[in-house]
Amino acid sequence: MRNSLNDAKAMTIALTGKGFQVDALYDPKTKREMKEAINRYFNAMRDTEGAVGVIFYAGHGMQYEGENYMIPTSATLQNPGDLEDYCVKMNTLMAVLKSSSKSLNILLLDACRSLPSFTRDSETGLTRMNAPQGAIIVFATQPGSVASDGTGKNGLFTSKFLKVVQEPDLNITDVFKKVKQQVYAESEGKQLPSIEDNSIGGDFYFSGSAITTAANPIYTAPVKEEQTAKVAFRSEPVSKPFDYGYGSNDAPTVAVGTQTWLGKNLNTTSFANGDPIPQAQTAKEWKQAGNRRQPAWCYYNNDPANGRTYGKLYNWYAVHDARGLAPAGWHVSSDSEWTALTAYLGGETAAGNKMKSVSLWAKNGNGSNSSGIAGLPGGDRAANGAFYYIGEDGHWWSSSEFTPDKAWNRFLYYDGGNAFRSNNSKGCGYSVRCVRD
Repeated sequence: MRNSLNDAKAMTIALTGKGFQVDALYDPKTKREMKEAINRYFNAMRDTEGAVGVIFYAGHGMQYEGENYMIPTSATLQNPGDLEDYCVKMNTLMAVLKSSSKSLNILLLDACRSLPSFTRDSETGLTRMNAPQGAIIVFATQPGSVASDGTGKNGLFTSKFLKVVQEPDLNITDVFKKVKQQVYAESEGKQLPSIEDNSIGGDFYFSGSAITTAANPIYTAPVKEEQTAKVAFRSEPVSKPFDYGYGSNDAPTVAVGTQTWLGKNLNTTSFANGDPIPQAQTAKEWKQAGNRRQPAWCYYNNDPANGRTYGKLYNWYAVHDARGLAPAGWHVSSDSEWTALTAYLGGETAAGNKMKSVSLWAKNGNGSNSSGIAGLPGGDRAANGAFYYIGEDGHWWSSSEFTPDKAWNRFLYYDGGNAFRSNNSKGCGYSVRCVRD
């Protein structure tokens, strides 16, 4: 299957970003591996009250004579009896969900994308299952239908869920309603997710609002198979307002053409969901974060005074983290958005002067700031941890990747009025600007 592993890995990132501890099982070869994962989930949830558990399964699935089965990657099915011997009945999962009825269990099934049919009696897709008390079951498509593997890196259903789950202030009902609408629209009516909701209690929010359904989502363990991602531990709801880093009264916005930009460099130490962004002070720490593709921030020369003036420097892994570096309603500017900005300001050769601040640039390099962007010469940090050129240049990440090791950025230089476009190592430390959604 083309995208199942991508789905599991992307779901792992997304759920980790929401505060869950994730136990992922990739490409299980046997029924035993899958059942052990289900047992781990059972052991984590059975004695817990008020928890939130998520089970995500992307892989082969089928129904036979009214029973749904999950199929390990090494299973060779030649006759109906092989289903019992090599595959896991979905009823096994239902029993686990039922045993955890005092918590919220969310089962996401992006299965049935292709079927290893071995007999004319096998039917297309999964058959409907009733959600136990306290559970929500979401099928990527209607019972008896096949889900799309998508045209990009993810299955159609999973790609929409990964996007919608990042939106703030949507309770879980609204999340799945929106996913359902988007899948149906993009498939031109060929795929319609199905939702079985037997949850009780208040609302649960993945992003942005207080959690009342299960007081604190506490644990959700591993589960299933072939490209599966699971969730587990979340300690507190995300409800505090986003901190731009300068204080709530010091976050100006600037309208340039059809875009609205944040008027200062980002200066936050937390992701949008409240999780702390690791600070890397020494050159060794900074280089190590880049080599491990982990998010990090720093002050120029590790001096907090520079942060108050220029904002923080972030590596690209902080920019790209699923937890979100930008506040709700905003996003880190993409390469195309930087291009639109410079085009509106007269092109790359003219835009730099209009984007520069009227002070702090070295050697008569100040700009007119006629755009209001007020770009500052905050310098940069190389991937090896060395600091360079504060007062002389300013670098800003885009959210757009160039290669697996590089990403697009923009920089302004004291000697001239250009706004340069470049691509550099994702381990570098640059400033960040946000654009309103």
